[in-house]
Amino acid sequence: MKVRSNLLEYLHLDRSFSLLTVKNTRLVLEYFNFLDVHKKGKLNDIQFYQFLRHVTNLDKRQIFLVLDMLDQQATGYIRFQEFYLLVCILIALKDRVEKQFIFRHSKLVFEIMDEDGGGTISADEFGQYGFLFNLKDHSVRDIFFEFDVSGDEELDYKEFKMFAMACIDKQKELDEKKKERMLKDLDTVREDIAADLD
Repeated sequence: MKVRSNLLEYLHLDRSFSLLTVKNTRLVLEYFNFLDVHKKGKLNDIQFYQFLRHVTNLDKRQIFLVLDMLDQQATGYIRFQEFYLLVCILIALKDRVEKQFIFRHSKLVFEIMDEDGGGTISADEFGQYGFLFNLKDHSVRDIFFEFDVSGDEELDYKEFKMFAMACIDKQKELDEKKKERMLKDLDTVREDIAADLD
């Protein structure tokens, strides 16, 4: 997922706690109030959709998945506390500190990903929301079963915490390999151009 927002560009999470400062929280609250055109203290699905469509490259299906994930009481609305969490996730992605965010807030991330509230997360549940942390489905599935210590094809909270860290490391490793391949391809093109010029 790509975050593309002028507002979020200047916000950063505190390094110690992976939360916004009081000043930045106030800015996010003002932004929330600006989006809340009905002045009800909550965003409906249309307001939420427009916000995420503007600040990310998520498609319609993904945006409504995020809405469902955050709206755990199925009210059809997002209140400020859920909006704040979403903004923190977006900033973590933008600043590429998603691993630190998940580590600091692993219980909360686990609870919102536990779609059925059963106290465990399946590979499907994690894969469904993995895009929120820039995890590709193949990264998730490649190592899911390594962390399923109990063998029930679901992760409890402790297994999830180790699994999430490994997934992020694996994704970064895959991204680094892709970057290296691109740089090698670029070097080859440069060499070909230099040879043609000689």
